[in-house]
Amino acid sequence: MKMEDLLRPCPECGSKDKTQHRDFEREFLAYGQNGELKCTNCGYIFITRDEAIDMKRAKESEENNE
Repeated sequence: MKMEDLLRPCPECGSKDKTQHRDFEREFLAYGQNGELKCTNCGYIFITRDEAIDMKRAKESEENNE
């Protein structure tokens, strides 16, 4: 997600506060994968957990192809 998208207000309530949920790895609790991105105020979902996983896989495959 680009910085412009993160700064965009929520289409439901207009709030700019967002919460990033993360899935922490059991072995190394300091490392985690980004999950869904929600509006803190109303709970509108900007990115679902599945979309975040797909974006990570696409980025990794792009890096491996270079």
